[in-house]
Order: sequence, then C-alpha cells, then structure tokens
Amino acid sequence: MRMIIAGLLTLFATPALAGVHPPEVEKQLAFIVGDWTIKGLEANYRDHCSWFDANSFVVCDTTDQRKANHHSIAVLGWSAADNRYTYQQYDDSGRGRTEPCYANDRKGLTCLGQATTKDGLVQTRSYIWPTETGLGIRQEKSVNAGPWTDVGEVAYIRRGK
Repeated sequence: MRMIIAGLLTLFATPALAGVHPPEVEKQLAFIVGDWTIKGLEANYRDHCSWFDANSFVVCDTTDQRKANHHSIAVLGWSAADNRYTYQQYDDSGRGRTEPCYANDRKGLTCLGQATTKDGLVQTRSYIWPTETGLGIRQEKSVNAGPWTDVGEVAYIRRGK
C-alpha cells in the first residue's frame, strides 16, 4: 500500500522550479541586482537588490531616511503560470502591494498597479530600465480613469564601497 501511495504522490507531484527560469527571464531581472542609491542622497537612501536562492527572485531591501526612517522589502520575479513578471512590496507601516509587470521597450519592466484611495481609483504605471550609470525609474498615475500624469523620475547609481 505504501508503494502505491508513494507512486501516486510522485505521479501527481509537480516538479519544483527551485528558481530555475529560462535564460531570457533571468536576464530580464538581472539588471535590477545591485547596491543602489540616488545621486546626492547617498547618506540617506539605499536600495540593496540581490538574487534569492537559485536566481529565483530579486529581493530589494530599501531604507529611505530622507524624511523619516522608512524601510521596505520588494520581491520581483516571474510567474510562468501567468506568463508575466511580478512585483510585491511590503513596508514598515504594514502596507503592501502586488503588481503584474511586463517587459518594456527599454529592456526593463513596466509594472501596473491600482488602489482605491480617498481620491477614488488610482492607477499607476511604474517603469524601470537599465541605464549606462545604473537604473532609471519613472512613475505616472491616473485618477478615476483620468489622464495620465507624471509622478516623478529618479536615477539610481551604484553605491560606493
């Protein structure tokens, strides 16, 4: 009987991906890996992004001390089931968000978010792409399906040692 159960478990078990992605997926995420800051804010801003086990995800640990000490964790990865990239973020206030992401024409990612706020439905498009000196990050938003407006853009540079 044990042999039958073990055989059935083996038959129905789905193989664990263990973070193994096709090379093009890993390449699409690899540009994010690094120890980043924003020029002029080196003492107050750090976004340290590293590969999680077997390059299965990129985990970014962010500390922003510009106004107050703000800490967040983000996880970027690939969902083969949904055929898209994913972004999940959690911060020290207890907030979190999950966004689908897609490859963009700048060899980076575009993530789509939405939330209901006191102003109504706020939709966001966040763009991240590699640059010669680091990363470019830009966001735009639409409130209640209105026109898209720029929220802002920053340039990440590598932190010095």
